[in-house]
Amino acid sequence: MKYPKLEEPVFITSSELINSRHGYEVVEIKFKGIKTQKQYKTWIDPKFNNWSNWEHIIEIANVKGIVLSNLKYKDIVNATINADSEPRIEYVVTMEELSQVLSEYWNNEDAFTRMFGK
Repeated sequence: MKYPKLEEPVFITSSELINSRHGYEVVEIKFKGIKTQKQYKTWIDPKFNNWSNWEHIIEIANVKGIVLSNLKYKDIVNATINADSEPRIEYVVTMEELSQVLSEYWNNEDAFTRMFGK
């Protein structure tokens, strides 16, 4: 099965260790789309081979703002990201700087839309 590529960069809004429905702990990562502001999520199991794609990203996300690309959907309807994606780091800054840049971007997009329509 081919998984479609997510067509926008995302930033991590949270990553936390949770109990999976299978009775062991996984890392739940939540993302937000830069362009659409859509919410996405995935679950990373430290025991699976794909952990090596995510471990350093999770560590960074705990202390910095991080923007990723090259993600693929597992389920488009439920906005679930395929944990087997090979994420590419696009941007790492302080959380405050990322928040400021995104706020300015979204506010300018809103102003453009109000002025010129979509």
